[in-house]
Amino acid sequence: MLSNQRTDNIVLPEKVVLRLVTSDGSPLRMRNVLFTVRAFAKHKNDFNLGPFATDEGGIVTITKSDLLAEAAAHYDSGLMDYQGVEYCKPDVTIAPMTADETEKALEARTSVWTMLLKGEGERWTSIDELRRVYREAANRFITAEPMNVRWDGKTPEYEYRLVAKIK
Repeated sequence: MLSNQRTDNIVLPEKVVLRLVTSDGSPLRMRNVLFTVRAFAKHKNDFNLGPFATDEGGIVTITKSDLLAEAAAHYDSGLMDYQGVEYCKPDVTIAPMTADETEKALEARTSVWTMLLKGEGERWTSIDELRRVYREAANRFITAEPMNVRWDGKTPEYEYRLVAKIK
């Protein structure tokens, strides 16, 4: 439910669209740039939700069900380490993963978390598909600054433009 009142908790949007653009505002059409959404916990650990990959047009579409599926994976990896995602602060950070982060994620999903966690099956057909996404990440080809935004329920959908530079 949308409200005009300010809330102290995150309200997960129904849809988030993130468009990569160049410094002059032109679309940056680059497939498989991976992003994470960091939701800041008031208690216990923060959530680093993702990866969310751009399509061939350089656009990422994230749905509420994607966010909830990623939160479920966090609970599966350590239920006692997380309070419900709905109790996070409304201010979140959307950031491209660094090349190092994608490599570390691939290593973790190859040697530690070797199967899909609860919720991830809603986004990925197999652990191999998720590993492929990390292997093919185009993040090493761009630089972009993280974006701090507020998800407080004032609107069910958000659209952002993120300026990126090709290395």
